[in-house]
Amino acid sequence: MRFLNYKQSLTMEVMLQMALRVSIVIIVVSALTYWHIYKTLVNSTIDGLKHYIHERGQRESVIFRLAESNHQIFRASFLAHWQQEFFYNDRFFWQVFEKRPDHTIHLQKKAYDGFFNPSGLISKDITAYVGANAPADDHDFRKKLLLAYTLVDHFGIAWTQQFANLYVSMPENVNIVYWPGVRWADNASSKLNVVSEEWVYITTPKNNPERKSVWTGLYYDPTALEWMVSLETPVDITPTNTLNIGHDILLNALFNRVFNDHLSGTYNFIFREDGRLIAHPAKIKEMNRTHGMLMISQLKDAQLSHYFQTLRATIQKKQADYFIVEAEDEFLATTKIEGPGWWFVTVYPKSLLSSPSLKAAKFILIISLLALIIELIMLYLVMKKKVIEPLETFIDASSAIEAQRYDKITGNVLPLPDQLDNEIGKLAKLFKSMSSSLQQFRGDMQHLTHTLEDQVKIRTRELQKAKDKAEKEATIDSLTQIPNRHSFYNRAKALLQQADHAGSTVCFLMLDIDFFKIINDSYGHPQGDQVLVACARTIEKTIRDKDLLGRLGGEEFAVILPGTSLEEAQVIAERIRARIAELSFHTSLHTQRFHTTISIGISSSSETIYAYELLYKHADLALYEAKQTGRNRVVSYSGNWTAAQEDISEP
Repeated sequence: MRFLNYKQSLTMEVMLQMALRVSIVIIVVSALTYWHIYKTLVNSTIDGLKHYIHERGQRESVIFRLAESNHQIFRASFLAHWQQEFFYNDRFFWQVFEKRPDHTIHLQKKAYDGFFNPSGLISKDITAYVGANAPADDHDFRKKLLLAYTLVDHFGIAWTQQFANLYVSMPENVNIVYWPGVRWADNASSKLNVVSEEWVYITTPKNNPERKSVWTGLYYDPTALEWMVSLETPVDITPTNTLNIGHDILLNALFNRVFNDHLSGTYNFIFREDGRLIAHPAKIKEMNRTHGMLMISQLKDAQLSHYFQTLRATIQKKQADYFIVEAEDEFLATTKIEGPGWWFVTVYPKSLLSSPSLKAAKFILIISLLALIIELIMLYLVMKKKVIEPLETFIDASSAIEAQRYDKITGNVLPLPDQLDNEIGKLAKLFKSMSSSLQQFRGDMQHLTHTLEDQVKIRTRELQKAKDKAEKEATIDSLTQIPNRHSFYNRAKALLQQADHAGSTVCFLMLDIDFFKIINDSYGHPQGDQVLVACARTIEKTIRDKDLLGRLGGEEFAVILPGTSLEEAQVIAERIRARIAELSFHTSLHTQRFHTTISIGISSSSETIYAYELLYKHADLALYEAKQTGRNRVVSYSGNWTAAQEDISEP
């Protein structure tokens, strides 16, 4: 059809607009669907994550709570036996302990290899180290050693099913260890000082005044080839007689669960509240390199640092054992591992939720677009019969009018549907009437057009002349023919902005003719105008092409010196002052000659900032100083003005 060849066809416009509006509706509906599904998934996921992270925290805390429970049992048992006068004799003591040539005391070899103790049970897997300076001759000390050994032997076999070992350390440089497979003390040097180890000194009254169970930091034990953390519990017999119970907890199994036991698409990590990283699947090499002493702040990992800062703020604020934090692209499910005070984190990417939501929204979008295409086809078929075909006739009629062939319409050469009673018929009648009117006024319009064109050309030339004159009067001072105050301000602002961008120095000169009022009063205003013009010309000839001169009003002038240091500006200002002082003027009747001088104030952008108002103010202050100190001089703004001086003038 001919109508479809027109790029701006009404049919295409209507169909495109309809398609656009319906498409917007479809997109909005799809977006709302995505949002609804996503929010529903978020809510259900957060609920699920809360249950998961709470249960995970409980599960990972079991081993640490069990260690603390074991220590309380050991502590209660030790104090109960001590207070009930635990049976002790030297014969049994020296049956298990022995003094070595280096003056240290160890358990005999059989204590590790195995022997039948007085109760008829086998004792084994225990070694002990007692430093050479320990008070071995003291009865109570030997009693403490024997009771500690007996209880380590009693509890060790049961507790080391879950823990690496059980040991008792003492401030007298003693450690008694139940550790199957590890002869801990057999090869110990006589110079060994267990008190210097973290698992001993963290329990001292100075470091642990509350006398409660404490946990060491994470460390790697090369003997056991395991990552470990130790629980230490002080037992005070008296304020000066004490010992510590210890468990080493192997963490390889915990780390394996952290790295491998996670929700699909997520990962886990553990950190301590002070920023120490305990476990992270992507930081294993760094952990090994630093032997577990790795702080998150040492890593160049902005995302992990952001996680830590966010979680620490929430921990300090909420004081909760588990919670969910929504980050930019992830949910951070966090729970406290009781005991060492670590925090277990599951990073759940939001993409796991957005993907199914997006699929549902895409499906709705595709179905809706197919429906839109079907609707557009049906709309076109209707418009073809009711709109397109009648409009084709009007297109031909419009072409005839454009070609000024009005007779085709008035003579029914083009059959317009003027017989219809709807809007199309009314438009056809209007076309015929319009064609007749156009034909009648065609000649008059041509004549009028020529006349108007001539008048417009004349008026345009007059307006251009008036415009040029007005622009000049608006920017140029009529007397001195230099930029007036408004024009100077605008051009100065532009120069200052350019200097600010380039980082170059700009100087501002304020110039005021001395005793100008006396010249007007004594010699008349025409002579005053002569002085103003002569000063303007002198300043204009003295400054450089790139400098900007303007008259601010009355006898005041201003100059902007771009790319000029304060020292250079002082030289230029002094040259202006000297040349004006050399000028000579006649009175109106040439009966008398007189001279004039000028005072100049200078400010520099290097002393302030690139702001017209500040440069103006500081130059004005300097000019004020020049006037007050005798006139006919150049003064630079020093910045050491009093508050009263700085209030004298505003731009």
